[in-house]
Amino acid sequence: MPETPTDVPARSAGRRPPRSWLWAMPPDNYAIYCKTNTFAIRKVGRAALARIRPGDRIFAYLSGSRVIAGLFEATSAAFEDTTPLVPGEHYPHRVRVRPVVQLSKEAWVPYEAFSDQLDVVREYADFRSVVQQVLHPLPAVDEKVLTFLVRARSADMEQAMAALEAWKQLRQAAPRAASPAPWPAPAVHEPPAAYAPPPDFDRMRAMEALLAHLDARGFVYEPWQVAAFVAALRTKPFVILAGVTGTGKSKLPVLVAEATGADAALVPVRPDWTDSSDVLGYVDLQGRFRPGVLLQQARAAAEAPHRYHLAVLDEMNVARVEHYFAEVLSRIEARRPAGGGYASPPLLALDLPPEAAAWGRVGLPPNLALVGTVNMDESAHAFSRKVLDRAFTLELAEVDLTRWQARSERPVPEPGCWPAGVWQPRGLRLSEVALTEAERERVEAVVAELEAANVFLAPAQLHVAYRTRDEAALFVL
Repeated sequence: MPETPTDVPARSAGRRPPRSWLWAMPPDNYAIYCKTNTFAIRKVGRAALARIRPGDRIFAYLSGSRVIAGLFEATSAAFEDTTPLVPGEHYPHRVRVRPVVQLSKEAWVPYEAFSDQLDVVREYADFRSVVQQVLHPLPAVDEKVLTFLVRARSADMEQAMAALEAWKQLRQAAPRAASPAPWPAPAVHEPPAAYAPPPDFDRMRAMEALLAHLDARGFVYEPWQVAAFVAALRTKPFVILAGVTGTGKSKLPVLVAEATGADAALVPVRPDWTDSSDVLGYVDLQGRFRPGVLLQQARAAAEAPHRYHLAVLDEMNVARVEHYFAEVLSRIEARRPAGGGYASPPLLALDLPPEAAAWGRVGLPPNLALVGTVNMDESAHAFSRKVLDRAFTLELAEVDLTRWQARSERPVPEPGCWPAGVWQPRGLRLSEVALTEAERERVEAVVAELEAANVFLAPAQLHVAYRTRDEAALFVL
């Protein structure tokens, strides 16, 4: 049996005054937590969990529903217990709690009622960055704000007015600034990245050598599929390869990397990935930062800027992509000119220990692309529009079972050496690209096709917008 701490009276243990915490949890887990009087986390937030003491107040924030569901009090210190708590999930890091105010579903406090009233938000870009840490300490002023809202929703007006009066007194002692501090501007202004293909690089000859390499290896891909994959990588650093099992989705990026002198790392996605801790990393209960697999790939690529890198997320939809990949998707859209290409801001929004500060500066470098493979069957999760809107999707659907004999007797050619610069996009937006007359005609043809498609898509609110237009046009250049 795992060891669990003995519950103690809330005010009798610990020397420091009680603190307040915001605890973001999945809505599906909340009922179980209330029934067992136990709150739990997987990985992210463990350093903060270790700081909780009996008597601390915890506001339960349901991240999927964006509401405060209740106020609880810790009755134990943090402990580990591998006994199943949530069916099918692993939440070993726990603390015992008792309800102080447990709101009915109709009385839950909506996000809009408090998000712009909290001082803790001033430390971050937005409220989402706060809840991504799962467990975050609250300033005393914020505790009074949330206590007032929770008490008022519970119809305990006497307690609510007492909380309001306490909040006013704290505000008078430490008045809020007239407006939040502006987000710091970059210290160095970077001009837009100029597209400059490396000298003496013959793209047509390089593509012919790539196709010959795949043919000699005995893998069956149509030339247009390989060309489309390469063009997609040059358009956007996130490509999804879809199709039935066995069509070579996972092998294609590995073979392309092998034939072009790039580096490819296969990252198997697990069904229990419910947040970004496995992808980006987390701080454990001892305060040590454990970098995730994608963060390690990003750092390795940044340390070898002259080589192209592919991180292949195999079967990425066995877990919900928008849950474990949300931060990465946001960073892809926030890329800026850097190093002859486009790099993202730092991936992490965690409070890291000093010895791990370098990890907090790691973003998506210009020479790293993400490739996801997906199986379209009953065991996989469907993609949200947010994910599909931020990825370049290719479907490998053509299968010719008669092509089973070796197509070439020639030895496998030596891998080529494609400089990292040849993979860089010509721009993020169509308006940034200087076009020749022939290129302008191709772009106009693409836009005309999209306009024709929008005639049928617009009534269902599925029409193509500006970002998709730009990416489709850049794909054909």
